[in-house]
Amino acid sequence: MNFRIGLICLFITGALIVTGGTAAKIGGDRGWYEFHCHADGAKVHLDSEYVGDIQNGMLSVPIYTTGTPYSTYTVTYEGCGSYASVTRNLPGVPAKGQTIDIFVDIEPVPCPTPTPKPLGGDVGYYLIWSNEDGVTIEMDGEDKGMTMNGYLQIPVYTTGTPYKTMVASKPGFILVTEDITEYPGAGETVDLYVTMNPDVIVAATAGE
Repeated sequence: MNFRIGLICLFITGALIVTGGTAAKIGGDRGWYEFHCHADGAKVHLDSEYVGDIQNGMLSVPIYTTGTPYSTYTVTYEGCGSYASVTRNLPGVPAKGQTIDIFVDIEPVPCPTPTPKPLGGDVGYYLIWSNEDGVTIEMDGEDKGMTMNGYLQIPVYTTGTPYKTMVASKPGFILVTEDITEYPGAGETVDLYVTMNPDVIVAATAGE
Protein backbone atom coordinates (compact mmCIF):
# COMPACT_ATOMS: atom_id res chain seq x y z
CA MET A 1 0.00 0.00 0.00
CA ASN A 2 2.74 2.47 0.96
CA PHE A 3 4.58 1.53 -2.22
CA ARG A 4 1.52 2.41 -4.36
CA ILE A 5 1.04 5.74 -2.58
CA GLY A 6 4.70 6.57 -3.06
CA LEU A 7 4.54 5.67 -6.74
CA ILE A 8 1.44 7.85 -7.25
CA CYS A 9 3.10 10.81 -5.51
CA LEU A 10 6.22 10.39 -7.64
CA PHE A 11 4.10 10.34 -10.81
CA ILE A 12 2.19 13.51 -9.80
CA THR A 13 5.42 15.31 -8.87
CA GLY A 14 6.98 14.39 -12.21
CA ALA A 15 3.90 15.58 -14.09
CA LEU A 16 4.01 18.91 -12.28
CA ILE A 17 7.68 19.36 -13.13
CA VAL A 18 7.09 18.60 -16.82
CA THR A 19 4.02 20.85 -16.96
CA GLY A 20 5.84 23.70 -15.22
CA GLY A 21 8.82 23.41 -17.55
CA THR A 22 6.62 23.43 -20.63
CA ALA A 23 4.67 26.49 -19.46
CA ALA A 24 7.90 28.41 -18.98
CA LYS A 25 8.80 27.93 -22.65
CA ILE A 26 5.48 29.03 -24.15
CA GLY A 27 4.41 32.67 -24.45
CA GLY A 28 6.35 35.31 -22.56
CA ASP A 29 6.02 39.08 -22.25
CA ARG A 30 5.74 40.83 -25.60
CA GLY A 31 5.88 44.34 -26.96
CA TRP A 32 5.85 45.53 -30.55
CA TYR A 33 7.75 47.67 -33.03
CA GLU A 34 5.33 49.17 -35.55
CA PHE A 35 6.99 50.43 -38.72
CA HIS A 36 5.26 53.08 -40.84
CA CYS A 37 6.42 53.63 -44.43
CA HIS A 38 4.80 54.73 -47.71
CA ALA A 39 6.79 52.18 -49.74
CA ASP A 40 4.75 48.96 -49.75
CA GLY A 41 6.97 45.96 -50.32
CA ALA A 42 9.94 47.49 -48.47
CA LYS A 43 11.85 44.85 -46.50
CA VAL A 44 12.53 45.31 -42.78
CA HIS A 45 15.50 43.87 -40.88
CA LEU A 46 16.26 44.07 -37.17
CA ASP A 47 20.04 43.92 -36.92
CA SER A 48 20.61 41.32 -39.68
CA GLU A 49 17.36 39.40 -39.14
CA TYR A 50 14.60 39.74 -41.75
CA VAL A 51 11.25 40.33 -40.02
CA GLY A 52 8.82 41.10 -42.85
CA ASP A 53 7.62 43.48 -45.58
CA ILE A 54 5.74 46.76 -45.35
CA GLN A 55 2.11 46.17 -46.36
CA ASN A 56 -0.58 48.86 -46.55
CA GLY A 57 1.92 51.33 -45.14
CA MET A 58 2.94 49.44 -42.00
CA LEU A 59 4.50 46.35 -40.41
CA SER A 60 4.00 45.23 -36.80
CA VAL A 61 6.85 43.16 -35.32
CA PRO A 62 6.34 41.35 -31.97
CA ILE A 63 9.29 41.46 -29.58
CA TYR A 64 9.82 39.28 -26.52
CA THR A 65 10.89 41.56 -23.69
CA THR A 66 12.92 38.76 -22.11
CA GLY A 67 14.93 38.17 -25.30
CA THR A 68 18.19 39.76 -26.41
CA PRO A 69 17.32 43.32 -27.52
CA TYR A 70 17.94 44.44 -31.11
CA SER A 71 20.02 47.57 -31.66
CA THR A 72 19.35 48.71 -35.27
CA TYR A 73 16.76 48.49 -38.01
CA THR A 74 17.19 48.61 -41.79
CA VAL A 75 14.42 49.24 -44.31
CA THR A 76 15.19 48.70 -48.01
CA TYR A 77 13.00 49.37 -51.03
CA GLU A 78 13.57 48.47 -54.66
CA GLY A 79 11.07 48.99 -57.46
CA CYS A 80 10.66 50.51 -60.94
CA GLY A 81 14.41 51.02 -61.28
CA SER A 82 14.87 52.86 -57.95
CA TYR A 83 16.59 51.73 -54.74
CA ALA A 84 16.54 53.21 -51.24
CA SER A 85 17.83 52.00 -47.89
CA VAL A 86 17.53 53.47 -44.38
CA THR A 87 19.46 52.19 -41.35
CA ARG A 88 18.92 53.72 -37.92
CA ASN A 89 19.36 52.87 -34.23
CA LEU A 90 16.21 51.57 -32.58
CA PRO A 91 14.64 54.14 -30.21
CA GLY A 92 14.42 51.65 -27.34
CA VAL A 93 13.00 48.30 -26.29
CA PRO A 94 9.20 48.00 -25.93
CA ALA A 95 7.94 46.96 -22.51
CA LYS A 96 5.23 44.33 -22.04
CA GLY A 97 2.14 45.38 -24.01
CA GLN A 98 3.86 48.53 -25.33
CA THR A 99 4.10 49.55 -29.02
CA ILE A 100 6.94 51.74 -30.28
CA ASP A 101 6.14 53.50 -33.57
CA ILE A 102 8.95 53.94 -36.09
CA PHE A 103 8.46 56.18 -39.13
CA VAL A 104 10.64 55.55 -42.20
CA ASP A 105 10.90 58.28 -44.83
CA ILE A 106 11.05 56.34 -48.10
CA GLU A 107 8.84 57.47 -50.98
CA PRO A 108 8.20 54.93 -53.75
CA VAL A 109 8.80 55.99 -57.35
CA PRO A 110 5.61 55.60 -59.40
CA CYS A 111 5.88 53.00 -62.14
CA PRO A 112 5.09 54.25 -65.65
CA THR A 113 1.73 53.10 -66.91
CA PRO A 114 1.11 52.06 -70.52
CA THR A 115 0.53 55.11 -72.69
CA PRO A 116 -2.73 55.17 -74.62
CA LYS A 117 -2.30 55.76 -78.31
CA PRO A 118 -3.63 59.25 -79.06
CA LEU A 119 -5.64 59.85 -82.20
CA GLY A 120 -4.59 62.50 -84.68
CA GLY A 121 -3.13 63.34 -88.08
CA ASP A 122 0.57 63.89 -88.72
CA VAL A 123 1.34 64.40 -85.03
CA GLY A 124 3.13 61.97 -82.73
CA TYR A 125 4.26 62.38 -79.16
CA TYR A 126 7.27 61.99 -76.92
CA LEU A 127 6.35 61.18 -73.33
CA ILE A 128 9.26 62.03 -71.01
CA TRP A 129 9.19 60.18 -67.67
CA SER A 130 11.35 61.45 -64.79
CA ASN A 131 11.87 60.76 -61.10
CA GLU A 132 11.82 64.52 -60.48
CA ASP A 133 9.29 67.28 -61.19
CA GLY A 134 10.45 70.67 -62.48
CA VAL A 135 12.96 69.16 -64.92
CA THR A 136 13.43 71.35 -68.03
CA ILE A 137 13.46 69.32 -71.27
CA GLU A 138 15.17 70.61 -74.41
CA MET A 139 15.29 68.94 -77.83
CA ASP A 140 18.02 70.17 -80.14
CA GLY A 141 18.16 73.37 -78.09
CA GLU A 142 14.39 73.99 -78.12
CA ASP A 143 12.76 74.38 -74.70
CA LYS A 144 9.83 71.92 -74.58
CA GLY A 145 8.65 72.57 -71.04
CA MET A 146 9.06 71.04 -67.57
CA THR A 147 8.05 67.71 -66.08
CA MET A 148 5.05 67.69 -63.74
CA ASN A 149 3.60 64.74 -61.83
CA GLY A 150 6.49 62.66 -63.13
CA TYR A 151 6.20 63.28 -66.88
CA LEU A 152 6.03 65.73 -69.81
CA GLN A 153 4.19 65.10 -73.10
CA ILE A 154 5.70 66.71 -76.19
CA PRO A 155 3.82 66.75 -79.52
CA VAL A 156 5.95 66.54 -82.68
CA TYR A 157 5.07 66.72 -86.39
CA THR A 158 6.03 63.51 -88.15
CA THR A 159 6.77 65.47 -91.34
CA GLY A 160 9.24 67.77 -89.57
CA THR A 161 12.97 67.36 -89.09
CA PRO A 162 13.55 64.62 -86.48
CA TYR A 163 15.12 65.65 -83.19
CA LYS A 164 18.53 64.18 -82.44
CA THR A 165 19.36 65.15 -78.85
CA MET A 166 17.45 65.61 -75.58
CA VAL A 167 18.84 67.56 -72.61
CA ALA A 168 17.27 67.41 -69.11
CA SER A 169 18.26 69.95 -66.47
CA LYS A 170 17.26 71.12 -63.00
CA PRO A 171 19.15 73.30 -60.50
CA GLY A 172 21.07 71.16 -58.02
CA PHE A 173 21.02 68.09 -60.28
CA ILE A 174 23.47 66.64 -62.79
CA LEU A 175 22.73 67.58 -66.40
CA VAL A 176 21.49 64.65 -68.50
CA THR A 177 22.09 64.47 -72.26
CA GLU A 178 20.71 61.60 -74.35
CA ASP A 179 20.57 60.79 -78.05
CA ILE A 180 17.10 60.38 -79.54
CA THR A 181 16.96 57.20 -81.60
CA GLU A 182 13.20 56.57 -81.75
CA TYR A 183 10.69 58.66 -83.66
CA PRO A 184 6.89 58.51 -83.25
CA GLY A 185 4.67 58.01 -86.25
CA ALA A 186 1.30 59.69 -86.70
CA GLY A 187 -0.81 59.06 -83.59
CA GLU A 188 2.02 57.16 -81.86
CA THR A 189 3.84 57.81 -78.58
CA VAL A 190 7.49 57.13 -77.79
CA ASP A 191 8.34 56.86 -74.07
CA LEU A 192 11.69 58.27 -72.91
CA TYR A 193 13.05 57.98 -69.37
CA VAL A 194 15.25 60.46 -67.50
CA THR A 195 16.75 59.74 -64.07
CA MET A 196 17.97 62.86 -62.29
CA ASN A 197 20.71 62.54 -59.67
CA PRO A 198 21.68 65.27 -57.15
CA ASP A 199 24.88 67.15 -57.92
CA VAL A 200 26.86 66.38 -54.77
CA ILE A 201 29.52 69.01 -55.49
CA VAL A 202 26.94 71.77 -55.94
CA ALA A 203 25.08 70.67 -52.80
CA ALA A 204 28.30 70.66 -50.76
CA THR A 205 29.29 74.13 -52.02
CA ALA A 206 25.85 75.53 -51.17
CA GLY A 207 26.13 74.14 -47.65
CA GLU A 208 29.46 75.87 -46.94
